[in-house]
Amino acid sequence: MNQSFNPMRKIFFILLSLYFITINAQDLSFEFKTTHALEAETFVGVDDFKHIYYINDNILYKRTADKTFSYSNIELGKLSMVNIQNPFKIILFYADFNTAILLDNNLNELTQKIDFTKETLVNNVMFLTAASQNNLWLYADDNKLHLYNYQLMKELLQTQAITFSNISFIPENIVSTYKYIWILSKNGILEFNEYGVFIRGHNIKDAEQIFPFQKGFIYVKNGTFYYNDLTKFIPIELNFKSEAKSTYINSSNIFMFDGSQVHEYQIKR
Repeated sequence: MNQSFNPMRKIFFILLSLYFITINAQDLSFEFKTTHALEAETFVGVDDFKHIYYINDNILYKRTADKTFSYSNIELGKLSMVNIQNPFKIILFYADFNTAILLDNNLNELTQKIDFTKETLVNNVMFLTAASQNNLWLYADDNKLHLYNYQLMKELLQTQAITFSNISFIPENIVSTYKYIWILSKNGILEFNEYGVFIRGHNIKDAEQIFPFQKGFIYVKNGTFYYNDLTKFIPIELNFKSEAKSTYINSSNIFMFDGSQVHEYQIKR
């Protein structure tokens, strides 16, 4: 059966298509929320409960609305890395002793010290991040990712050397969700799934930082923020005039530390 041509119907679909194109193409932006005064040598980040983590004199602090917790372990040397992805299982890494410790939400020890040299025979863990269940992802100087279960105290798997993609690929950091892990280098970003299977490479040169966000990740390059949703790169507008000494992004906010204050912005789309 033939239908008569309806010009209004055609115009409606054109306008609808333009609307979705505009929605998909629009930039992410940050809306300024507030500032938090902070005296800290190192700003670690802010968890989803708005608790602030920072380091002074090699002591980790957690500041809530009404209390400040602290943790130190001087026998392990300099605190190299703190992961607050799960505020109930905070990961501390001491590179000088190739050792990690997990803390609870009050900064009490959940585990004994995990000596990777003894437990995994990996002599030089360079980067460490969270994994699913009771696991940790390690990147070591053998150029491999290692999945380690700290309850069973054993390695579950290791990947092929990540230089398979590029012999000059030199990792500078690793970040993760419970489903994916990304390895950052000056030459690009490699993405793996929770089983250590390589998924894809991202041709992003000279990224300085990377943060998991929604379906993809946010990265920083030349002081500009971009969101990679795995289909396109979306620039993020941020009206921040001071010099950021460190940055942290959680599920909905970005925090910029200028040395005396933490500037909080909400991510808008």
